Amino acid sequence: MATCLQGVALQDSDLKSILEVAKDWALANGMVFKPNTGQDGDLQATCVPFTLFPSVVPYSVLEQAYHCQTDFNTLMYLVAQDDLFLEQSLRSVIKVDAFVRGLWDIYKKVREEGITQPVSLDLFRNDFMINMATERPIEKGLIPSLSSLQLKQIEFNTISASFAGLIGATSRLHKYTLNLARKSYASKQMPDNDPAYGMAVGLVKAWEIYAKPSAVILFLVSSVETNSIDQRHLEFKVHDLNPSIRVIRRTFLDIYSRAELTKDMTLVIDNTEVAIVYFRTGYSDESYPSDKEWKARLLMERSRAIKCPTVQSQLSGFKKVQQELARPGAVERFISDPAAVNRIRSTFAGLYTLDMGPEGDESVRLAITSPSQYVLKPQREGGGHNIYGNEIKILLEKIGSSSEREAYILMERIFPLTEKNYLIKSGVPFTLSDVVSELGIYGVYIGDGGKEVINTHCGHMLRTKLQGINEGGIVAGFAALDTPFVADA
Repeated sequence: MATCLQGVALQDSDLKSILEVAKDWALANGMVFKPNTGQDGDLQATCVPFTLFPSVVPYSVLEQAYHCQTDFNTLMYLVAQDDLFLEQSLRSVIKVDAFVRGLWDIYKKVREEGITQPVSLDLFRNDFMINMATERPIEKGLIPSLSSLQLKQIEFNTISASFAGLIGATSRLHKYTLNLARKSYASKQMPDNDPAYGMAVGLVKAWEIYAKPSAVILFLVSSVETNSIDQRHLEFKVHDLNPSIRVIRRTFLDIYSRAELTKDMTLVIDNTEVAIVYFRTGYSDESYPSDKEWKARLLMERSRAIKCPTVQSQLSGFKKVQQELARPGAVERFISDPAAVNRIRSTFAGLYTLDMGPEGDESVRLAITSPSQYVLKPQREGGGHNIYGNEIKILLEKIGSSSEREAYILMERIFPLTEKNYLIKSGVPFTLSDVVSELGIYGVYIGDGGKEVINTHCGHMLRTKLQGINEGGIVAGFAALDTPFVADA
């Protein structure tokens, strides 16, 4: 089990000193949540969970993740433009999942009415794990070689790709803690990382395309938003790039009660024209507790404001689409370059349908027979929704013969590389622990009626958790922010 501190001897007193400095550094540099609880909630902040040091990532794995990101950007943009593929992919889920059906109904309405804004902005995050290719080799006394490690995609986030703001500070913090630990390293081992800047460039470019200097960028947010500081980092980067751009924050209910469309479908709220709607909420059914939120979403989708994402881009990010893209010929429907197809497909884990019929029946049988080898995934984001182990068996024995199962997909379970690190997280003892990580690569894509305007990657993040913890969300309380310490191939 590797750490980035190989060859460095640290006393307990050294670690305690580094810990105290790291916590103060995190607070001083905005690595915080702001829980809106109590009368003075808006004046309170607490450190986001983070690791004391970076975690080791092989150079070849990080390079592979970056190398395929623009391929994935293109793929997911084109998927969102393909009405037939989306409909064929999601038709079974639409029947049994009210949330997906609600978004699909909005998409049908704006499509039938006519898309008023052909320009779309996507701020993606592509999440991977480093698979050891064999179940827990370290526990069996084996040491994984670099050749046995495989980059495998977990999910592709098309809406509210979070932590681009906080992760840049985390990268700088880890350079500092390594220096405090007297660990020497080459610059390439701790690459510069500021995804919020790249995402802000995308927002500014889309605002320029809209070409109305008085129009604003609207951040659509939750009424109670724990992760507002991460969002603010991105807002402040927009200001740094162009101080004339005004960013406003509104909720679904603000849109419902105070926004309107003009005759030419311009979105106006509080007498202010909106150039871009950037969704930092709206990715789960909890975001739509009443018809008011759904009506607000439809109003925004009908408008000529540039959406990030459009409703069809959000639909393309559902797990069912991910599973359908793994079918033979599906990627090739959108990507003609064989090398790009291979780069994309090399990251796919096993993905299996649970649709009614013989193929879905076989998936149910596999999952019930060997539940430890799979993950059952619903069409949800945000952490805390996936089903693991014997809970898969229990659920599928209950619903496996009914159409309820079509709300899920089955995915091969990844057994990620295990390392050692210290997690700074409430409720977790400060001790050197066995941890596993998930690698995210951020991407920016602007399309205009099928034409590519911008396609780039703009940074990375790690989410690290204790070994044995199934879920990986940071806001949901399962994981901590981390950054890669790049090991030589």
